[in-house]
Amino acid sequence: MTVTCVSYSVTMPLLNQRAKELITEYNRNPRCAKRYNPAAEAVYQARRRFGDPLLPEFEPYIITGLKRFDMGRTMPMDFPSRLRSSLQAVRMRPLIGKFRECRLSSVDLSAYGSEIESVYECLARGGTLHPENQSHVAATKILHWLFPDLFFMLDSKVAGTFRDVFGVRFVKSTQPGYCAEKYVQCLQLAQGDIRSFGPERFRLLEAHTPEARIFDKIAWAGTP
Repeated sequence: MTVTCVSYSVTMPLLNQRAKELITEYNRNPRCAKRYNPAAEAVYQARRRFGDPLLPEFEPYIITGLKRFDMGRTMPMDFPSRLRSSLQAVRMRPLIGKFRECRLSSVDLSAYGSEIESVYECLARGGTLHPENQSHVAATKILHWLFPDLFFMLDSKVAGTFRDVFGVRFVKSTQPGYCAEKYVQCLQLAQGDIRSFGPERFRLLEAHTPEARIFDKIAWAGTP
């Protein structure tokens, strides 16, 4: 099935006076407090230790992060080798090294959009992380673990926020119509919202948390 991806303008901002409240709501959710947040911090700590998130030695932490973020049931037995092969393809992308220092609020998405789509496809297309199925949600979670200031995780809850708040054409389903172009579109919409809200003000909503993770928490908790 081919998904047609079209750009849409922001219909209303997600970031408003409730932004801090939504982060608090996320952090108080039992699953988020006991599972997601500790797992994310463990991956971030490992990433800081290694320095380069593209090192093969970082891959076990990506796998642990995926499992703790509910991806374990979709991972085939040979997932470690599949991840290794997929990340080798990611490492070959010409601009991948430039993502290390990029932030969602400031990255030039017009310059990097095509590269982001290519990297996304290295992970999401069928036959890569899974022998048959596409792996869109896992792809965005892996991208987040690699570059947490730039890429947020896009699951059905976050997709619902982009559908209902920003007008992106995701459908109400556990498979809402993910694709690389829509992911870049969501990054663009999030970036515009952050810039309207104020990047410094945005980062202060939860200091020491990666930019894209802050937005991810708000979008996850803000599903209408």
